[in-house]
Amino acid sequence: MCSLGEQLKLRDKVLSYYKRYLDDTLTVMKDEVSAYSFLHVLNDLHPSISFTMELPTENTLSFLGMVLRKDSQNITTSVYVRPTNTGLLLHYDSHVDNRYKKSLIYTMLDRIFKLSSNWSLFHEGCIRLKTLFLHLAYPEHLIHSMISNFITSKQTPAPPRESTPDLQSVRVVLPFKEQKSAESVRKQLQKDLGNLLNIDLCPVFISRKVGEDPKHKEIDGGVDQLTFSRLQI
Repeated sequence: MCSLGEQLKLRDKVLSYYKRYLDDTLTVMKDEVSAYSFLHVLNDLHPSISFTMELPTENTLSFLGMVLRKDSQNITTSVYVRPTNTGLLLHYDSHVDNRYKKSLIYTMLDRIFKLSSNWSLFHEGCIRLKTLFLHLAYPEHLIHSMISNFITSKQTPAPPRESTPDLQSVRVVLPFKEQKSAESVRKQLQKDLGNLLNIDLCPVFISRKVGEDPKHKEIDGGVDQLTFSRLQI
């Protein structure tokens, strides 16, 4: 797809609005004639690739899990629900820790929030979400609490980040033995000793390679010879 995009540039056929995610592309055309003309250009780029096109129906078009609606000169977006969607998600009576059930509600809320272009559409998405999770036996008070906390978190401005003074970074080279020990040493250096000295300690672990420690080997005649081997991948 990237190669085809380069071919469009070489032919000077790139549109003013051309957004692509993998093999799904969203474009803006002035009319259907222009749309079919551009489709013909795409299908001429490679003999083994055939593009299809979907036009809006009643000023509505689905694209990548969301619905785009044209209202006058504005375009709104909301979550797209496939007609074949059965609402099969994690049931509340499943033998799964409650934190995963809460995370599922939060993930769905976050998806609705990011795909909804205004609060009204977000409210509609929350109503559908409530119906879905009630069908999955989730307690109503839990759903209301999650929605309320989510909205509060989005409406409350985030506290300003405290500026921290620049710390001097010091690189510490240490021998690597195994991962567990390395993580333990890293935490001790960065959190304990680093905070105590007010220094940003950056441990770097290295492992000795075969052949770095040649050994003496006695050979005939009493002469010592350095012998070592090297492994190369």
